[in-house]
Amino acid sequence: MPDKKAPEFLGYLHSFRGLAILKIVFGHAVAAACIGAYGVFDVSKPILIISEVFYHDSTLYFAMISGLLFSKILKPRGYYNFYKNKLKHIVLPYLFFTVVLTLIKINFSQFLSFQEGFQQVVSKVGMNFIFGKANFALWYIPVLIFLYLVTPVLEFLQTKNITTKALFVLIILVPLFISRIQNLTEYHLSFETMIYFTGAYALGMFLGVDLNEKLSWLKKYKFLFGLLALISSVVLFYFYIKDVDKLGMVSLMETVFYIQKISFAFVFILLFKSLSENQPKWLNPIASDSFSIYFIHGSILYAISPWFIFLLKNNSMNPWNVVLGAFILFSLVLLISIVIVAISKKLFGKYSRMIVGA
Repeated sequence: MPDKKAPEFLGYLHSFRGLAILKIVFGHAVAAACIGAYGVFDVSKPILIISEVFYHDSTLYFAMISGLLFSKILKPRGYYNFYKNKLKHIVLPYLFFTVVLTLIKINFSQFLSFQEGFQQVVSKVGMNFIFGKANFALWYIPVLIFLYLVTPVLEFLQTKNITTKALFVLIILVPLFISRIQNLTEYHLSFETMIYFTGAYALGMFLGVDLNEKLSWLKKYKFLFGLLALISSVVLFYFYIKDVDKLGMVSLMETVFYIQKISFAFVFILLFKSLSENQPKWLNPIASDSFSIYFIHGSILYAISPWFIFLLKNNSMNPWNVVLGAFILFSLVLLISIVIVAISKKLFGKYSRMIVGA
């Protein structure tokens, strides 16, 4: 039977969110370790291939969770509360970090006057906010804001009539044919990337309606989804080793990543749900502070990576220098992020969520 009342807290989804942020931080730690050791992001290195296969596009998990929570929890509260919540707890912290990280990077001595400096700062902050360029990890927040903005349209398509529902399903499938475009440097928002993540967000919205019924159906095919996740991972390894990607305008890698991450999402959700009330307690604080960790971790990783160059450049240990360096970076970044969030909560109390997102 369809759920009669949406629960306020879904423990298994909370645990999944905690796992998702751990995967993202660890993937970035491996990438930083490889760059420190080899000087470049060299995807021919086995350790980086392994990391990329299981980490890349893990932000799809966040998109899917966001869509699911909208249908299951937030939609009944109305759009006013939905957008008020996102403004306070996502947009304002994003603006705070964009301002701080932009100011840190600006060389104020180059400006001839206060007016010139003020104009340049405002312009730079504005550009970084729109395009998510204050830090390499912040590119996803403009995408997420886009997802929030199109939510009413998606909800209309999902519920209006059979034609709009068919279009809604098409949106879920479109990422198989329209690929995410990597863009870490230029001030550019990719429409293709927006569409790619909209597919996962829409899938989450679909799952959130009659969630228990949908999960019961997924449970019947859990081994099939597990097999699909495994097969897609093997295909990705093959693509990396053989340098296979483009088929015309479509990235075959991004297509398979979409299939892989959606399959793993089903597996993880079902796994955590099977734990019922016995969710991993250690994941709870990480999941609660997941957005804050996401906002913070990139800058911390960038700041502390040079401390371990002596280890990463130690070729006599290769490749264990990279493995050890990645685990050290991951652990320290996670620890420092959690400490910063805890200090923020102590200093700002209930207003902390509007500053660091937790």
